[in-house]
Amino acid sequence: MRTEDVSAVILAGGKATRMGSDKAELVLCKKTLLELMVDKLKELGITDIMLSGTQKELPGTRTVSDIYEGRGPAAGVHASLLKAEKPACLVVSVDVPLVGIDTLKELIDAHEGAITALYHNGDIEPLIAVYDRSVAKGLEEVILSGKAAVKRALDQAKVKKVEYTGEEILLTNCNTPEDFDKIKEYAEK
Repeated sequence: MRTEDVSAVILAGGKATRMGSDKAELVLCKKTLLELMVDKLKELGITDIMLSGTQKELPGTRTVSDIYEGRGPAAGVHASLLKAEKPACLVVSVDVPLVGIDTLKELIDAHEGAITALYHNGDIEPLIAVYDRSVAKGLEEVILSGKAAVKRALDQAKVKKVEYTGEEILLTNCNTPEDFDKIKEYAEK
């Protein structure tokens, strides 16, 4: 798929109880994690960038509110698919700040069908994936069933897997202060 045919959403919600503060506002290399991710998406050439789970507005982005509040990332993905201006939507979580532009581009280039997701350590990464807008209906059914995990939607859809072979640290989620310290140490060397 061509990059110009892809919208993107940065999932920036969640309670961040283990981190103790809003992950999107953590500063890495003099920018917030949210700003870093927006910059990556712009560098990819994506022009329709949505922010889910935050009311922060950044130039060249727009915020998207969940239709189903309190249902986690699945609700953010669902709302974004409904609001996307392009046929497909790259989904990326704000708390994976080191994910490479080349990895995101590889996902976009490989996308065909319903969902194309990064495959890493024997598992699908549902929050580093490209979703066709047509997946919104199936995702809504999963949310309404009370099983709001994004992986549930993946169980019901045909998923194209893109094997991740890069450095482990580049896919590290910053869920705790210790995780973020490791990420900072890597990024600042």
